[in-house]
Amino acid sequence: MKNVLNQYQNAHKWMLIPWIIIIIAFTPQYFMSWSTEPWPYHLHALSAMAWFALLLYQPYLATHGKIKQHRKWGMIGLFLAGSVVFSALSIVPTNVYIGAVDGGQPFFPDSFFYGLVFTETIQIVGFGFAVIMGVINSKKTEEHAIWMISSLFFGFMPAWARFVMFPLLFLDGQTNWMDAQTCLNIGIPLFIMVVLLIGYRLKKLKHPAILLSILFVFIMLFTIPIGELEWYRELVTRIMKPTIPWNL
Repeated sequence: MKNVLNQYQNAHKWMLIPWIIIIIAFTPQYFMSWSTEPWPYHLHALSAMAWFALLLYQPYLATHGKIKQHRKWGMIGLFLAGSVVFSALSIVPTNVYIGAVDGGQPFFPDSFFYGLVFTETIQIVGFGFAVIMGVINSKKTEEHAIWMISSLFFGFMPAWARFVMFPLLFLDGQTNWMDAQTCLNIGIPLFIMVVLLIGYRLKKLKHPAILLSILFVFIMLFTIPIGELEWYRELVTRIMKPTIPWNL
């Protein structure tokens, strides 16, 4: 157990990087419009940030001999993870509305938002699965740690996608050489490289948590092509329309 914990003794320091990216990524599209955002967005934002804060704090507790506190906060984390999942699912349908009214123009095509209904749901499922596996393996330190760390890969994608698309905000929307798909083409492989690096450093390259993270993140590359499928758009509109608090 001691050798396993040594691998994660600096994890809380590295976890500061996702926090910085989250703040930057959501500043223009959430923090700057905080007072006008609907309450489901606030619930998701607060629960997700609390989860990431806990994910930063837990390795510190475990690697500094504070196991009792680690387990105590872990129980609280179950409620936070549940809040992240259910609040995320509650706002996924709003992508249909944004796509229907071309709410992402000039930066993002409507197909991007329709595609997010599928790809973001996949990420939510991956996040929930990682947390469940972490809980199931709570008495197996090595397995518990890698599954909980992998929850970051799934839960971090909304922030990362916004972060890599920052160039569009400074280029006044679509250009001849940069658009939303190009940003995904650059950002997703970069993220996969980070996951591979972490897997390599932890000697877990072939672990299901790493492989599943790579697969689910890779699917994000096809967000726009998926959203361009007419049959798919009609399907998600029919399914999601009753849950959207606007008239379509």
